[in-house]
Amino acid sequence: VNAVTVAYTGGVGTATYQWFSNTTNSNTGGSAISGATAATYTPPAATFTTIGNYYYYAEVTLSGSGCGKAVSDVSQVQVVADPIISVPALASQTQCQNAPADNLTVQVTGGLGNISYQWHSNNTNSNIGGTPIAGATNDTYTPSTATVGTQYYYVVVTQDVSGCTVTSAVSTVIVVPAPTFTTQPVSNTVCINGTTPALSIAYTNGTGTPTYQWYSNITNTTIGGTPIANTNNPSYTPPTDVVGTTYYYATVSFSSGGCSLITSNTATITVNPLPTISTQPTALQSICVGGSVNAVTVAYTGGVGTATY
Repeated sequence: VNAVTVAYTGGVGTATYQWFSNTTNSNTGGSAISGATAATYTPPAATFTTIGNYYYYAEVTLSGSGCGKAVSDVSQVQVVADPIISVPALASQTQCQNAPADNLTVQVTGGLGNISYQWHSNNTNSNIGGTPIAGATNDTYTPSTATVGTQYYYVVVTQDVSGCTVTSAVSTVIVVPAPTFTTQPVSNTVCINGTTPALSIAYTNGTGTPTYQWYSNITNTTIGGTPIANTNNPSYTPPTDVVGTTYYYATVSFSSGGCSLITSNTATITVNPLPTISTQPTALQSICVGGSVNAVTVAYTGGVGTATY
């Protein structure tokens, strides 16, 4: 608290001072404060441990004959509760690198005087010893997601009345790398109605619950495909009941964290017709006894894989 000071005019002789404390707003009936015998008195901060009003006044006595004493008006010190953070900032969030983070916002009640804010960042989960963030002097702060890792934030709220301050709890911001595929779907060729291994994808990094969507396309591109119903799964087994070539790919989106949708490579599934004999062996050869016979030959079309005869 600021010092309280008294000055006088008139009278004669040497002035002596005595400061008093009181429990009521009155300059009579107070208790003399030991050692408070100067024109200025600074109440010790340890005095103000209880919310309420504290009253001070001074008596000035002059040594001149008949001067008596003069009593000052009352100086009041009002002690109010420290401000509190009534609405804390988001306790924790996980975001993809370079995605917009959720704002950290606090609401303050109580205390006395104009409010100022200073946000801090910290490398440890503590609201002590952090680094003040330049320009972060509002009730809301948007943390950076430019660097992968974990950073801790808190805000110190002060008011322009002496001693009114409060520090928020820590808000944790985890920044993870953007998701990337670790497994891509694999192309295959099968006969009609044959069995093809499931197309599968896998990814790493990112955050939030993934949603999968598989697409089919008539061209070898990941643009303009047709969504395949009920394929929210990292694996998909394509049909093989129609001859032809179809291209498949998948996308993965994320429920939170600002991670961008990722799109797999295409996989080519070729369905061939069943093999058929395109060249039949010669149906009949007539030769004389001991004569030579022409070779018989067979050829086929369709099917897939290595032929055995």
